Amino acid sequence: MPTGVRVSNVRVKKKRFSLSTGQVFLIVVLLLVFMGSGIGFVWSNFESTQMGYDITQLKEKERRLRDLNKKLKLELAYLKSPQNLEAMAIKRLGMVQPRPEQIVILP
Repeated sequence: MPTGVRVSNVRVKKKRFSLSTGQVFLIVVLLLVFMGSGIGFVWSNFESTQMGYDITQLKEKERRLRDLNKKLKLELAYLKSPQNLEAMAIKRLGMVQPRPEQIVILP
């Protein structure tokens, strides 16, 4: 009994997925843009982190130099003090206090 429907025993060809040259070019360009922006983002984060480390090290070096400067100023003040100068003159140079007849007052 015929039903009026024709059945073909030929296999149906599946459509292959295909891209045109323009589409392939666009995909490659977009991939390059995304990769470039990702690399730029990572690089900028790395640079900012590195700058943070550098700033921390420089602040520590500044603190050490300020401490050293303070110590050197104290040492200079001590070395310039009259008590220290008198003690060094007596101890190192063998100087003594002048006697009254050795003092000459200039007019």
